[in-house]
Amino acid sequence: MPQSSSIYSLKAIAQAPDHLDREELYALCKLDPDSPPDLATMVSEEDYLALLARIAEAENGLPKAHIKLGTSLRCEDLGAVGLAWKSSPTLGHGWDRALRYVSVVAGVRALEITRGKETTEIRFLRLTDESPKGARLSNEATFASFTAISREASGRAFTPVQAICGHEFIGDKAFLEDYLGCPVEDRAGVNAMIVSNAEMALPNAVGDDAISRFFDQRVEEMMAEARSELPLSLKVKSEIGKKLSGGVPKLSDIALTLGMSGRTLHRKLGEQDAVFQDLVDQARRELSERLLRTTDYPLVEIAFLTGFAEQSGFTRAFKRWAGETPRSYRLGAVEGR
Repeated sequence: MPQSSSIYSLKAIAQAPDHLDREELYALCKLDPDSPPDLATMVSEEDYLALLARIAEAENGLPKAHIKLGTSLRCEDLGAVGLAWKSSPTLGHGWDRALRYVSVVAGVRALEITRGKETTEIRFLRLTDESPKGARLSNEATFASFTAISREASGRAFTPVQAICGHEFIGDKAFLEDYLGCPVEDRAGVNAMIVSNAEMALPNAVGDDAISRFFDQRVEEMMAEARSELPLSLKVKSEIGKKLSGGVPKLSDIALTLGMSGRTLHRKLGEQDAVFQDLVDQARRELSERLLRTTDYPLVEIAFLTGFAEQSGFTRAFKRWAGETPRSYRLGAVEGR
C-alpha cells in the first residue's frame, strides 16, 4: 500500500479549522499526538487522503487548508532530501534530485521532468486513483509545496510560468494563484508546473556541491533501506514514451528493457488489470499534449515523436483522445484556456 511521510499529515492537521477535534484527526491517520515529528514515520495513502478530505469538508467556503499545508513545507521537513535540494548548485540541480529521490519523502508520487527550448515541464504522477476527493486535494497542495521548497532553496521569489491541474479544481484557486504568482489551468488531464529554463539555471542561495553530494550519499542509504517501487504499469508507460520516436514499441521490446519475457510482462500487466495497448495510447497522448503545450515543434514533427508515420494519423488519434485537433489544443494552451 502506498505511504507518505507523517510530516504531511501533521502539517495538514496544523492547518485544520480550530473547531475540528485534533484527537479525531490524529486517530484518522493513526498517529500519536504526543510523539515528536519524524520523517521516517509513515501514514498510509488511504488515511492521508481521508484526512485531507475531512479537513476540507469542515472549512467554510472554498477549501484552502491543503494549499496552506503546501505553503508551509520547508527543506528541513524533507530531511536529507530537502537539504540536498537546498545545497544543490542551481534550482535545476535541486529538481533533478527531487526527481531521483521523491519516493523517499513521498512514496505516493513520482515525477517526470521534460526540458524544452525555453521552459521545463515538471509533471506530478500519482500512484493511486485520482477519483477520491483527498487525492485531488493532495494534487492541489503539491503545486504550493514544491513552490515553497523552490523559493527557500533559491532564496528568490520563485514563480512558475503556469500550473496545470488534471482535474476540476476543488480548493480556492484564486488563493493558490496568488501564492504561485501564475495562472492555474484546471481540467487539463495532467498535473504539472511549467518553469522558465532561465529560472532553473540560476544559483541557489547556499548552493554547495560538496555538501549536496554528502546528503546524496545519505539519501542513497535511505533508499537502499526502503525503496518505494512504481507500479509496473507506470514503468511500462514510461519506457513506451522513451521509445516512441522510433515507432510504437512492441510488448516484447518493453519486456526486454525491464528484464523479463514478453509472456511474463503480459501476465503481470493482466494481474494489475492493465492492457499494453491502452498504455501505448496513454503514453502517446501524454507525450503529444506535453509537446503541444511546451514546444513550438511543427505538428508533423510531433506526430513523428509520438510514433505516427503520418500527421493525418496523429490528428485522427488526437481528436479521439482529446475531442479536438492538435492545433486547437495548442492554441487553447497558449491562450490559457
